[in-house]
Amino acid sequence: MAKYKRSKQELQEQWDAQVRFIQKSVKEFDAGDESEARRIAASLRILFHETKQSKSLFKQLGLPLTFYSSGYLYTPSNLLSSWTLLNIEMGPGVFRYKAALENSSRHFFMTFDDWWNEIIFDDHKNRFTRRDIILFIANQDGGAHVDPELKESYAMLTKMNSLGWSGSNEEAPANNPAYQAIRSIANELIISLNLSQQGLKNRRKQANKKFEMRIVDKAGRRYKWSETEMTYSVETLEIVHKDRVEKRTLYVDEYKNGLKVEYIGN
Repeated sequence: MAKYKRSKQELQEQWDAQVRFIQKSVKEFDAGDESEARRIAASLRILFHETKQSKSLFKQLGLPLTFYSSGYLYTPSNLLSSWTLLNIEMGPGVFRYKAALENSSRHFFMTFDDWWNEIIFDDHKNRFTRRDIILFIANQDGGAHVDPELKESYAMLTKMNSLGWSGSNEEAPANNPAYQAIRSIANELIISLNLSQQGLKNRRKQANKKFEMRIVDKAGRRYKWSETEMTYSVETLEIVHKDRVEKRTLYVDEYKNGLKVEYIGN
């Protein structure tokens, strides 16, 4: 018997269902249940993860989405560990990671591959992309499966405070940075989807602004870099130039609702 082939409408219904699941989990997360990050990660994996055996819903549908990147411009030479999607919340009895849902006045959008593989954590021993964090949580940490052992790099990030931040009493932040990053990624997706419904009104190149993606390894981990947008030292430039470069063009996009954003594209 031949395999049943899903219609485009059925695939769209599956996509819409996963987006609804994410929106529901976001509400629970914001009400205090950070373990909802596991459900969010599982849905994000279904939407976007590609393997040789299966295609993501995103690729099957061929959706014309551009992706909001709320992270600041990462510098690989930073002496401190980096987390581009988080803030630290401090107060009386409070020391914790917090998803940076409004991280910058600048709104960068990019292609899926650049967004999916962009570095969002660097603890100076390991670099983690959105893809890495989503798959660690979905595949090992209870999203869809619970492994008896966690990969060392992920365990160091989430259990051993490899980011190295501590409070006034030398205590580590009280919560899981990966879960908060998942909350930020969910926010990026929701913003991307909402804006896609507005429709673009105008796109034009930014003059005299050089943007690149710097590729750091065979897995395709990368970061956005600009010699015209960042302050850097000679030492920083030497480090950056060790990474493979892919040229990008910086555009200004304007949506029909009047919002102006910046798009880093080919």
